[in-house]
Amino acid sequence: MNSSVRFCDNCGATNRPDAKFCYACGQPQISYATTNTVTGLLTSAYELKQRYHILQKLGQGGFGAIYKAADLLFNDTPRAVKEMGMRGLDEQETKEAIVAFRNEATLLANLSHPNLPRIYDHFEERGRWYLVMDYIEGETLEKRLEMAPGGYLPLKEVVELGIQLCTVLGYLHSHQPPIIFRDLKPDNVMLTPDGQVYLIDFGIARFFKPGQTKDTMSLGTPGYAAPEQYGRMQTTIRSDIYSLGATLYQMISGIHPGLTPFLQQPLELDASQPANVALEKLVMQMLELKEQQRPQDAMIVKQELQSVQQMLQSASIKRIVQPMQAAVQSSPVTTTSQATMLLTTLAPRPSIIVDQHGGGNYSSLSEAIQQAEAGSFIFLREGLYKESIILDKPVEIIANGPRDRIILESDDTHCVVMQTTTATLRGLTIHCPAGPTGKTSYAINITEGELFIENCDISSASSSCIAIRNANTNPTIRYCTIHDSANHGITIAQNARATIEYCDIFHHPRAGIHITSGADPVLRHCNIYNSERYGLLINEQGRGTFEDCDIHHHGYAAATISTQSNPLLLRCQLHDNQKYGIEVLQEGQGSYQDCEIAGSGIDNVSISTGSTPYYYLCRIHDAQQHGVKVSDNGLGILEYCDISTSQQANVAITSGGNPQFQRSTIHKGLDYGIAVFEGGHGTIERCTLAANAKGAFSIEPGSNVILKQNVL
Repeated sequence: MNSSVRFCDNCGATNRPDAKFCYACGQPQISYATTNTVTGLLTSAYELKQRYHILQKLGQGGFGAIYKAADLLFNDTPRAVKEMGMRGLDEQETKEAIVAFRNEATLLANLSHPNLPRIYDHFEERGRWYLVMDYIEGETLEKRLEMAPGGYLPLKEVVELGIQLCTVLGYLHSHQPPIIFRDLKPDNVMLTPDGQVYLIDFGIARFFKPGQTKDTMSLGTPGYAAPEQYGRMQTTIRSDIYSLGATLYQMISGIHPGLTPFLQQPLELDASQPANVALEKLVMQMLELKEQQRPQDAMIVKQELQSVQQMLQSASIKRIVQPMQAAVQSSPVTTTSQATMLLTTLAPRPSIIVDQHGGGNYSSLSEAIQQAEAGSFIFLREGLYKESIILDKPVEIIANGPRDRIILESDDTHCVVMQTTTATLRGLTIHCPAGPTGKTSYAINITEGELFIENCDISSASSSCIAIRNANTNPTIRYCTIHDSANHGITIAQNARATIEYCDIFHHPRAGIHITSGADPVLRHCNIYNSERYGLLINEQGRGTFEDCDIHHHGYAAATISTQSNPLLLRCQLHDNQKYGIEVLQEGQGSYQDCEIAGSGIDNVSISTGSTPYYYLCRIHDAQQHGVKVSDNGLGILEYCDISTSQQANVAITSGGNPQFQRSTIHKGLDYGIAVFEGGHGTIERCTLAANAKGAFSIEPGSNVILKQNVL
């Protein structure tokens, strides 16, 4: 946290360190010792609000602590006291933390249900916030699973807990507007000794807002949070259905869903038992990546769990390990009408085996697709399949062996063409060799639908590895290696969307990712490196959201943004590129927040030719020339940035450049802090300039810079 500012305890706004009142909300600004913002320091016998006598600390995490306390006004009744502090939070994080705390207090105060703790009080004291609620004797479901042999529970117990969780979710979802919990996981479920379930920690719950297309922030726990919680969509009650499905999956299998988010394999249950088959199909339906394919609401899930419960009462359950194929075989016919009805609703999907050597149903993948029913699993055994496939029906193609020994290759056209609404490729090597001269072939060509690609090795000696085009196209690409193309790693164009996560993208002659003509993908946790020109090339009104990506060692720039393109980069690392970290030119735009931009061969940030980017909370350092250079009528705003250790001026403004620097720290440069020359302009406001070798400013005659309230 910057010691030159302070954050208001009431609203989180930034104030001067000597402010007596908050300029935003007018509340008095109280001074605290530094350690008073640390949580978890309350000792036994400490009294909060002269009412809550601390008995012991129950736990502590990154955002606060929780205590057991005696309520002196109610005969020492035990209470749980949740404590939240602000230490280490910046301005925006402080605002969000206070909003989340008040949201939790407001939500709980208006709820009354046997599976929810009651709230008794909430208040602020000495810079920390407190929420007082029921003390629940028992343990979390997380702890129960940790202590259970194998990490899983008996199926009868799983179903009983699931029914209780459906009951409380149904209560929350029945409100108008519905309350979406958004963080259902074993650690937020308390179990009492008599088997009662309590849902705890409403810190990120929110109301569903009809007509709103996305949430204002993406939160949740990896493995339990639904895919839409990470994208630009609004969470709905089906987001909680996904989280409940992930929790049930863990209780049944003992496998933590966070190990491989969105990649749950079929459960290993005895398929001869109708209850097992019905339960597995229900859980896997709850874990569908597409929101509309999950059960509609918690009451439907509850009814199906109750049906499973009745079947379990009259059958012995045996857990065995089986091959993957067993999970998709047809189940035995049951004599009970109830089981027949449920299994009809959740019917198993057919499976096909493709084996070049004659050991399967087909030796050709194309023939298998042609003959497959919609929704089939196609298991592909080891071999080099020299063919081009057209995905014209919903199928899942799954490698049945090591990825590097199951190869799909086409010499004269695209290896894979997507021509259906949905399909899956999993665990394949897909390579497009150099084809006829002048012909462009992609390893995967996606012009419609939602193709799900995971754990594939993809390359092309003909053109880009993957081409994604058209507005009705929205694939998901996860855990893939995308390398050694003849053009770009992935080309996304013509208003297409995509979600690309946890991929390695490298060795491309042009760009790792090319976004153009209105395309708007989402990339998260990708490693994009060693292309001859660009990590990201975004032009012609391209957009895109990039979160937690590492973009480095490119021959020209980590990212080049032009022609009214407007991406969003959050928490990305852009470093060690031969010329630029981020180059914005030709009226390019974009928002770059909490990024590290470092070690560029020329300038870390280059803004020119009418461009208007926005940089916030970025760390910009160790450029061979300038940390930030604004030229040729470039504009832009840089707020709360740290710009340091450039070989030349940390900031250079020239040739009509006219940026705004606000509340930034510009320091430790080996030249000037800010150099303005050749008709440069700009506004430098409330910035700190320190320890620059030649001084804070060099402003040549003819340049016009506005300086306001800077610290030198």
